[in-house]
Amino acid sequence: MYFGIVAVWFLVSIPLTFVGGYLALRLPIRDNPVKTNQIPRHVPPPPLAAHPTLLLFAAGILPFGTMFIELYFAMTSLWLGYFYYLFGFVFLIGALTLVINAEISVLCTYVQLCAEDYQWWWSSFRRGGSVAIYFAIYALGFLLSTLATLDGFLPVLIYVCYMTIAVTSTYFAMGMVGFTSSWAFVHAIFGAIKSD
Repeated sequence: MYFGIVAVWFLVSIPLTFVGGYLALRLPIRDNPVKTNQIPRHVPPPPLAAHPTLLLFAAGILPFGTMFIELYFAMTSLWLGYFYYLFGFVFLIGALTLVINAEISVLCTYVQLCAEDYQWWWSSFRRGGSVAIYFAIYALGFLLSTLATLDGFLPVLIYVCYMTIAVTSTYFAMGMVGFTSSWAFVHAIFGAIKSD
């Protein structure tokens, strides 16, 4: 049975990968809203408020604070077998988490640009995905507190593997939200500049 699921997965995902790559190659490359210099400027050392490590850890606090209560109910339902019935509330919390993550990413990108650091691309992705750091810490705390009564190595291994997948997918999904919102913000503010 599992072999059939994997075979169907490969028969669907591999052609879709090639079709997506072909369609992406045919899209026109978007122009920058302003003319850029070919010689990169020296980036000055950031002030404390715009330090990349501080912005990385600060960017994940509010989105995680939005979702951590609902995360507790979802994880107890998933791992302890409790009944879960708040699916509409999960949708609202998820949408609110996405909006807050986008706003925090735009704010951190603005602070980075004010510090004259123009290399915002990967920083915005990492800051958007930084909510996964707190998710991983929460999953580890959930393992140590609630699931401490597990017998054997295998249940703990299954929990760690599934939570690693969940944390990694959260990192990539929220990183995409952070980058996309920062990209739209940077194009909007630099598109509004009157250049000669």
